[in-house]
Amino acid sequence: MINYILKIILLTIIISVNSNAQTINSIVVTGNKRISTETIIMFSDVNKSDVNEQEINTILKNLYNTNFFENVEVSISDNLLTIKVKENPIINNIVIEGVKSAKIQDFILDNIYFKPRYSYNTYYIKEDKIKVSSFLKDLGYYFSEIDILTELNENKNQINLIYKIDLGKKAKIKNIYFTGNKIFKDNKLKSLIVSEEHKPWKFISGKKYLNENHINLDLKLLKNFYLNEGYYDVKINSSFAKLVDNEKFELIFNIDAKNKYYFDNLELVLPNDFSIENFSKINDLFDELKGKPYSINRVDKILTALDTISTNDQFESVKSTVEENLFENKINLKFTIKETEKIYVEKINILGNNITR
Repeated sequence: MINYILKIILLTIIISVNSNAQTINSIVVTGNKRISTETIIMFSDVNKSDVNEQEINTILKNLYNTNFFENVEVSISDNLLTIKVKENPIINNIVIEGVKSAKIQDFILDNIYFKPRYSYNTYYIKEDKIKVSSFLKDLGYYFSEIDILTELNENKNQINLIYKIDLGKKAKIKNIYFTGNKIFKDNKLKSLIVSEEHKPWKFISGKKYLNENHINLDLKLLKNFYLNEGYYDVKINSSFAKLVDNEKFELIFNIDAKNKYYFDNLELVLPNDFSIENFSKINDLFDELKGKPYSINRVDKILTALDTISTNDQFESVKSTVEENLFENKINLKFTIKETEKIYVEKINILGNNITR
């Protein structure tokens, strides 16, 4: 990518010597072997009228952006526009070395940028290394090493790519710790998350290996647990893995549960044409919840119940919302049902039916 930018800057300097606009009578393309002259002219999007410095720069950018060319030069002389190109090699074959699992090989091949018949560009080497490394880390291979080698056939201008991978050992989770104002014991919190400590008898489970996706899920599970135990303001401040041995990590979650909150006043606001009697069970539930610890699941269930009752009463175009107000260690909730704009089906078209009307 840096080489690409430097080429454009250099060519811009060269072209700036002849910055006056010229009328183009004809276009000549040289250096192309695989890509036709007509295709290159189409990609350049050149205008045969007056061409100035800015339009030449645009031609350069258009051609480089195709990723088909290693080098492009554009010049104008005696109303003749000359485009000189050097084509990037075409990828002939891609080989994965160092990985025995066919499933892992297939996933790598499906997700890397390069594919057979693609134009080769060194810019995407780094991008593919990052993709493969990230995927292997998800499998627990935090110590993998990746090198991408090339074999160029100059006569055919074709290139073979070899992804040479040393998986290394899987990163094991030696211990899981919970720090901060966590309220609950470690054993309880460990039972909630996906990640597990590495133990000799857990030879099947893949959860004993460090996995960023598992850790992100752990954070959500921990937060939902605290929210359902009344800790409305809980903060999972951080989670990080600390390398303690050559292949083992300590997984640490820092938690600040803060204060515990309780349901106080719960209120239901209905549109004028709604019958309060249809929502008697909701009001009974409000009475039961008052004084109980706050729970996000209970709030979600109330919203679902409101939508269900409204739909059963043939009020399809409604939306239920909740407004939460905090006072000391109490939460007041106001549930509101609002009618939304109705959308009508004007016509139904069925296509492709050759037998049934």
